[in-house]
Amino acid sequence: MTSSLVSSAPGAYDPSAVCRCPEPRFRLRSFRRELRFLSRFSEEESSEELGLGLGLPRRRSCDLEASREPGRRLPRNATSALEVGAAGCAAGRIAELVLCSQARLLRRDPVGVLRHLETANSLIPDAGSCLPGMDDLLGSADEGGGFLIREEVFDNLRNAVRAVGKYASPDEEESEGFFTKPLTEDAWKDRVAERMDEEMLSALRWRSHGSSGSAAAKFARRPAFSEAAPSEGRADRTEDEPCGLEPMQAAEKSHPSQAPRSRRSAESSARQLSQSGCVWLLENACIEERKIVLFATGADARALPKSLLGCGEFGNYDFTAVEVRHPRFRYLQFPSNATEQAETLLIIPGSMSGVSAHNPFHLLHSTVPAAWQLHHPEYGLCVPRTELDIRFAYISAFHGRRQSHFWNVFTREQGVVSADSEAQRLSIAAQWRFWWSPLSEAPPIPLGSDTQPRCYKRMIFGRELFRTGIGGFVTPRAMAFYHRYLAAVMPGSPRDRPLLSESEAEARLFSQLRPGAPRMLNRDAVALWELGPGGRYDAAFFTKAGALKLQQRPFNLQQVRQKDDVEEASQEPRMQLLLSGDPGSAKTVVHVLWVQRPKRARRWIANMEEVAEWIQGWRHPGHPGLQVAVLVADFEQLHPATQWRLAAQADILVGVTGAALAWAAFQRPGAAVLDIFPPGSNFCTEGWGKNYVSHYGGLARLSGVQHTCTEHPAELEGSLAKAKINSPDDAKALARKQVREQLGGFWHGQNLRLDMPKMRKAFMEAVDRVLPLVLRGKDKV
Repeated sequence: MTSSLVSSAPGAYDPSAVCRCPEPRFRLRSFRRELRFLSRFSEEESSEELGLGLGLPRRRSCDLEASREPGRRLPRNATSALEVGAAGCAAGRIAELVLCSQARLLRRDPVGVLRHLETANSLIPDAGSCLPGMDDLLGSADEGGGFLIREEVFDNLRNAVRAVGKYASPDEEESEGFFTKPLTEDAWKDRVAERMDEEMLSALRWRSHGSSGSAAAKFARRPAFSEAAPSEGRADRTEDEPCGLEPMQAAEKSHPSQAPRSRRSAESSARQLSQSGCVWLLENACIEERKIVLFATGADARALPKSLLGCGEFGNYDFTAVEVRHPRFRYLQFPSNATEQAETLLIIPGSMSGVSAHNPFHLLHSTVPAAWQLHHPEYGLCVPRTELDIRFAYISAFHGRRQSHFWNVFTREQGVVSADSEAQRLSIAAQWRFWWSPLSEAPPIPLGSDTQPRCYKRMIFGRELFRTGIGGFVTPRAMAFYHRYLAAVMPGSPRDRPLLSESEAEARLFSQLRPGAPRMLNRDAVALWELGPGGRYDAAFFTKAGALKLQQRPFNLQQVRQKDDVEEASQEPRMQLLLSGDPGSAKTVVHVLWVQRPKRARRWIANMEEVAEWIQGWRHPGHPGLQVAVLVADFEQLHPATQWRLAAQADILVGVTGAALAWAAFQRPGAAVLDIFPPGSNFCTEGWGKNYVSHYGGLARLSGVQHTCTEHPAELEGSLAKAKINSPDDAKALARKQVREQLGGFWHGQNLRLDMPKMRKAFMEAVDRVLPLVLRGKDKV
């Protein structure tokens, strides 16, 4: 079968060895010629040709008339686009869509241009090696522009978004209320038509990567990390020893450049701590409700920032709640630092109520950069955890008010506490203890929850960017430093430290969550030593005895179940150990941690019994003495420190894509992750190392862990479960219908039924990939 991109020119890009795309309805080699032919037409000359679909055979029609029907749009996802495209060939369909976009330009339809390019862009992951990139063409005969390439589509789509997308929001004078709502589709189209001019049309004309105005090369050379990111350098990293583990007095002697300056006046100062612009150091500053208050007069006041850049995983925004007052108000309106109050405050901006507090993936976006900022000698702050307060600033005033209200209600003293409330208190205190106690003795609370203003010698506003995609500050070195810091502050259970009574540390910590609570003077109040390796929450979990422990305290928080949960639990074990082969003959054991969510929580695997049967009968063909120990666990009820120790012991982590896979960040380098997806998400390109900028593929890349993903059929429910399925296409169509009609448009809510041949293949590949690591002997975890 002939590839659509094969060229006879010597040295040309030739994907024939890997491209399995069927012959498209026209060759991409003719794309340039046809695009040039198209661009020569004026609107009047081309009207008849456009009605036939670009002057090409009717089978390549863009369906221009149908796209004018009310509510009708060109297909937006890959599957439906391929169905109307070139016999399933994504590369050929992308080229058709680009030509159609230029046909829309001749009709003076800017929105049509954008829609066609959007669809072309969505198909690029499906085109794979059949659609080359600039790196593929370097040094070839086609380097100057014979092929359509990925970066061209990216560049031209960006131009279309800039030219047309800016009209999707109302003008400033038309905005109402706090939030700006986008215009409706029809209103947007009308506005674009009103403001269309030659400048807009010029910006929408196709630019090939060889033209002088093309910015396609920027997409090919985008850096993996931001310019502010720490350098990688040598492997031993002796300069990565954490600082700030000792009292502040010693830290100031070691790092005098970052020590708070002694100021005779009450004036504030402000400076950026890195070229990213995401982190500021404010000296002699206060917080009042949700505001930051600085003190200065004259030129000094004008030099202070009136807004601060808040960076985070939900985007960057301007924190504008900054107020500058006269220095005389510093001691008239605000208290002096009390002896029990920390001298440094870290404000973490860009939080979103809910997920930022409890989701491990989002928590890593704060804790990893914060550990580097506070304790890496290169950054130079070196703030001991005993002398630090932390506050969360949210992405909007609405989120901030809501979270402050919730916090005050949740933490207030109550006479009688229900079992459900007690379980929730224990769960949140356990989360705070694991994620935040290593950084601060006092637990973080929302900015605006304090009962009175508080002042600090220095205030650190911001966090460096953690990106699992392109860019960002956090590198593999920063991730390794985070582990190094945790090992320093949570070294395990020393013999000279008595264990606290069950949940005593969580109870102490919860009392500190209450706004206005006096700071704990006992430096061992949260017993960090209990959390580390060999501590209270650690055990040999991949044994029958260890698996049983996961159902008991302190490993299991034992949240109170509702009645329907009891019925569910009777049908489905929450913790289960599966052993392959004959346990008596096993010489080498591979630990597999399989996260199975409860059915009510969605993203549940329906055929785990089939998985269990296969695992128990499996033998490795090349290693008779190899055993696989698969621990099926529900993370919902486990203490976070137990989840940490489980991940550290796991050679392979398996689960439906979601927050539990964020624990891949705590696996050993060289371990593996199997990321399972429902159909139609468009977030999974199947194969090892092919998703290096996805949520968990990118996290695995930063952590030195191997990653692959696989897509599986949805477990249909309700009336859809009775529908007749004659082909895989029928199943996909029903899955899309389920997302639309039953799940509110969110594919995340789909339950799955694993495609067992595909799952077996990925599982065995994962075992072979981690086997060298296992055979070398397990490192101490």
